[in-house]
Formats: sequence, structure tokens, C-alpha cells
Amino acid sequence: MRKLSYITLFILGLLLGTGLAYITLQKMIATRGGMGMHDFINTANKVLDKPEIIDMLVCSKLAMSSGKKIDNMQLNLRLNSLLAPFDNGQQRAFYVLVYIKGYAFGIADSIQDKSQAYADYACQKQYPWLHHRED
Repeated sequence: MRKLSYITLFILGLLLGTGLAYITLQKMIATRGGMGMHDFINTANKVLDKPEIIDMLVCSKLAMSSGKKIDNMQLNLRLNSLLAPFDNGQQRAFYVLVYIKGYAFGIADSIQDKSQAYADYACQKQYPWLHHRED
């Protein structure tokens, strides 16, 4: 009888421990998702479908790869205004910016003829403010 009590107590402890671990892990996952990562993939995909954002970043990278200085302040201000609708108050727009910047820079880096691509994207016409003006 004593052996049966120990086995029952052991199984009950395992079940209780498993349940407690499950609840704790769910709370930890929810807490980690609270850093603006909830629905991140859908948000990033929506931003990737906006050519005005991606083209701006590709053009900035093409300009930098050609040795041109760009106006980072103007670029950041425009990106902030374009990404503001995607912010949920927990820096989601920042995380999306980091993601799409890597994506767009990867596109620009993979292009062989960067000066031709700069012309094809019509970077000078679309983004005349992009080049840093020396006073």
C-alpha cells in the first residue's frame, strides 16, 4: 500500500509540475512578445508591400555604394513618418525598420551594376533630397 501511495504522489507531482511549467512558459512567452513583437510578421509584410519605403532604402544604399553622401537626417525623418502608422507604442516600428532596412540593403547589395540600378529606380528624380548638401 505504501508503494502505491508513493507512485500516486509521484504521478500527481509530475502532473502538477507539468501544469505549472506550462502556465509559467505561457506567461514568459507573452511577456517576451510584449516588446512590440506581437503580429510582427504581418506588419513587416505590409511594410514590404509599400514600394515608397523599400525604394527609398534601396536608393539610399545604391547612393552610398556609389560613394555619394546621403542626408541621413532627412532619410530618417521620412522613414519615421512613413512607419508611424505601424507603431503600436512598443517600438514595433523600430523593429520593422531594422528588418526592412536589412531587406532593402540586401536587394541593393545584390545588384551588379549599381549606377544603372540608380538610374532604373529613378532615385535622383524620386528622392532629390537624398543627397547631402555641403554648405
